[in-house]
Amino acid sequence: MSQQHPTNPSQINENRTIVDTIARIGQQFVQRVLPGVAHSKRLEQIDTKIVVSGTRGKSSLTRWMHDILHRREYDTYAKVTGNNPVSIHSGTEEPIEREGLVRLYENEREIRAHTPKDAMIVENQAISSYTTRMFNARFADPDVLVLSNIREDHLSTLGTDRYKVARGLVRAVPEGTHVVNAEQDPALREYVETEVQRRGATVSHVTVPSEYEQIPGIESIYALNEVLEAIDETPLSEDELAHYREQMDVEWTQLYNGRVYNAAEVNDVQSTEMIRRALFTRDSSVDQIVPFLYLRGDRRGRTVSFLHYLNELYRADDPVFDRVHVAGETTAAFERKASFPVTVHDKDADAVIVLDNLLAGQKPVFIMGNTVADFMRDLEVAIDARKATDEPVQVLAGPTASQPPGEPSVREKSQHASSQLPSDD
Repeated sequence: MSQQHPTNPSQINENRTIVDTIARIGQQFVQRVLPGVAHSKRLEQIDTKIVVSGTRGKSSLTRWMHDILHRREYDTYAKVTGNNPVSIHSGTEEPIEREGLVRLYENEREIRAHTPKDAMIVENQAISSYTTRMFNARFADPDVLVLSNIREDHLSTLGTDRYKVARGLVRAVPEGTHVVNAEQDPALREYVETEVQRRGATVSHVTVPSEYEQIPGIESIYALNEVLEAIDETPLSEDELAHYREQMDVEWTQLYNGRVYNAAEVNDVQSTEMIRRALFTRDSSVDQIVPFLYLRGDRRGRTVSFLHYLNELYRADDPVFDRVHVAGETTAAFERKASFPVTVHDKDADAVIVLDNLLAGQKPVFIMGNTVADFMRDLEVAIDARKATDEPVQVLAGPTASQPPGEPSVREKSQHASSQLPSDD
């Protein structure tokens, strides 16, 4: 019997639609399912997998763990996010190219390109409970998960207070994982322990010696040994810990015409206040500062947090500032709601001129709020220039008389400077 072929145009179109649908489903299977299977097998081949989670300090912890294991001659990969995302494979850094929104599938691509034999340390960059859980379960499958700390979530996507943030982070812990908890608040530690054990995971808490408790972020240093113990590695010596402590100790940056401290990279009010208190403790002659706050329109929750924080400082019996300087976006609304005097700098203001205005009051300048902005990168360049040359510089796009052709542009210097900051966003 001869094969019958459809001649009706509508039937032909229907058959084509069916074929196209099958082809599309097959393509989606190849693009989505098969890479996922390959990624899971790839993760199984890595001896030790560590995820660094939490609110602040993740980038620094990730780098430190990579450096420690790399020095011990392990084939090690680390993925650092933040202001300048990079992949680091056994000491070699490569920038992570991004276009538009950051996708979780970026992790599959980077791990595929830099699969280590021995150890992987990746920073969990997710900003919601769902994506945090997806990252841990599908893209990292950690043996050890580090909670750097638990602070207010400026996006309110993990929660509007510290307990809700803790819940969002802990619910993302896969069963069988060991959690190293560096958060120091006793009530939060108890909550984390209860919830982690409920999820079929184990937990150990980081203990900071009392003589170093005043150093902001010091818990990250002592988390290193907890992680090393969890993966059966020799802990750091006291001399090695002292080296890391020196990096964490805060002090004013001395410029030719004043002092400044850039706390914007921590970008939450709890960490900012810890740094301010440490600076005041370190130098008892300082009792007043000039706060500078850079605002971003897409970080309104953070703006509100800093407004409340500065209102509380100003209403204290002995306020530590007379006026707050602000720049960026939503500055008019901030000024209206502030209980303190506010100086608003234009959104397109020259960072060098703004820095001169801040230093004119002869009080230390305390920078806070946000780092991911061109203005803040230019401000960092201006600060570095004063440290290096004792001469102010003009932030321009091209070479100037003081910048011969062939040297890095101010923008390139800015990118290098911002890459040194342990910022999470």
